[in-house]
Amino acid sequence: MSSSSSSSRQGARRHVYGIPTKCWCGQPLDTWVSDTKENPGRRFYRCRIALQNKTESHLFKWIEEALHDEIRIVDAKRMDLLRDFQAFTINTQAQLDSQRNWIESRDEQLKKEMLQMTTTIDEATKKMTEQFDAELATRIKTAAFVAICGAMSYLFWKLR
Repeated sequence: MSSSSSSSRQGARRHVYGIPTKCWCGQPLDTWVSDTKENPGRRFYRCRIALQNKTESHLFKWIEEALHDEIRIVDAKRMDLLRDFQAFTINTQAQLDSQRNWIESRDEQLKKEMLQMTTTIDEATKKMTEQFDAELATRIKTAAFVAICGAMSYLFWKLR
């Protein structure tokens, strides 16, 4: 179907950005082809009521303008996503750095605690070894004393 509508009738009522889906009157839009001398073969969106009653103000939009609008919308969304992704990347990197610092700090604390525990265990082991050696030396001396006394008693008994 063809129409002689032009963009001058677009009116000052409203501007629709992107690809329109309904007319301002609520009717679905159809695609039409212009048969004017100024825009021969150029396609546009318009509702059927607007083509029947040309005195009323209804939505009119050239298809290539709608597509350019859509491209701008998609490009703006892409840029928003890119900015969001970059912000997410920066935020995630900051969180990872913070966690890495915490882990490294905790690792250092654990190493210090392990060193203190090792030192404490080594000192306790040394002290226990010294105590055990002292007690063993005392028992050996006692055993030697008992052995000497026993040997002397035996000799005294044999010699008598």
